[in-house]
Amino acid sequence: MLGLGDLNLRERLAPDVPAWVTEWVCASACAALAGLLRVIVDLLIPAPPPYIFLYPFVLLATLLAGWRAGVYSLTIILLGVWYIVLFPARFGPLSAGEGAALVLNALSGLTVVAVAQAFRTSYRAAGAERAAKLEMRDLLLRELNHRVKNNFQMVESLLDMQRRRAGAANTEQALADALRRVHSMAQAHANLYSPDEAGDAIDLGAYLGDLCGNLSDSLLLSGDVRLDSWLTSCPVSRDRAVAVGLVVNELVTNAAKYAFPDGRRGRILVSLKQIEVGCELVVADDGVGMPPDVDLKTTGLGRKLVEGFARQTGGVLTRGDGPGVSHTLVLPH
Repeated sequence: MLGLGDLNLRERLAPDVPAWVTEWVCASACAALAGLLRVIVDLLIPAPPPYIFLYPFVLLATLLAGWRAGVYSLTIILLGVWYIVLFPARFGPLSAGEGAALVLNALSGLTVVAVAQAFRTSYRAAGAERAAKLEMRDLLLRELNHRVKNNFQMVESLLDMQRRRAGAANTEQALADALRRVHSMAQAHANLYSPDEAGDAIDLGAYLGDLCGNLSDSLLLSGDVRLDSWLTSCPVSRDRAVAVGLVVNELVTNAAKYAFPDGRRGRILVSLKQIEVGCELVVADDGVGMPPDVDLKTTGLGRKLVEGFARQTGGVLTRGDGPGVSHTLVLPH
C-alpha cells in the first residue's frame, strides 16, 4: 500500500529533476485536470459552481509536491475561473459579489494548502521518528545477537577445555557430544536470528542445506561416507526451524558415528518435501541398521534429545524399516 512518502514527487524525482520544475509541472497538471473536469461537468450540469474543483486539486498538488505547488495550482485555477468562467476569454471587471467570492475562495484555498503542508510535515516527522526507532531496534538486536554469540563461544570453550582435561574416555565422549550440540545451537542462532531478516517465516529447505554442509565438514566425513541432501522449499517459523535443525543434527551425527563401523562405505540422506498435510523430513542411512528391539524412547540421551526436539516442532517422528535406519518427521501446517 502506497504512503504519502511514495507519492512525494519532489523528493522522488530529485536530483534528476529540479524541485521548481516538479512543482510547476505538478501544479499545471492539477489545474489542467480541474479544468478538464469542469468542461465535462458543464456538458452534464447547467451552470455548475465556478469553484467546484478548486479545493480537491489544490490539496492534491500540495500533497504531491509541497506548498508552493499548491499555491501555484490555486493561482492558475483562480485565474482560469476569472478568465474562462466568469468572463469567457478575457479578464473582465468583477462585481462586488464576484470579487468577494474570488477572494474568499483564494483564502480558503490557502487554508487548504496550509493544512496539507502541515500534514506533510507531521507525516515526514513521524516517518523520521519511526525510522530512528527501527534503527535503534536493529542496533539493539545486533548487540543482543553479538552477546549471545559470545556466550555460545564461551560455553563451547569451557566444554572443550573440560573435555581435554577429562580422564575417562566415556566422560570425554559425553563432553564432546555436549560441545557438538552447543555448537549446533550456536549455528542455528547465527543463521536464523538475524535482524537483517524480515518476518518470522524462513525457508526450512535452505536452512537445512546450510546445516548439512556444516555437518559434513564438522563430522569429517570421508569419501567412504557421504552426506547427501534433497531439499525443497518449505516455509516454517524460526523457532520451529531451530528444533528441526537440532533433530537433523542428532540423527545425522548418530548415523555418522554408528551406522558405518570398521570403515564401511555408505550414504546418509536428508530429504525434505511438501506433502498434503505439511512437510515431510526424512533422515536415512544405508548402514548396518538398528536391532529390531531398540525403540526410539530408550534411555539413550541422543534418542531422548531427538524425541524432545521433535515434540518442539509439533510434528510426529517415526522410525522406518529397511536397510539401515530411517527416521521420518511429519510437520503439519
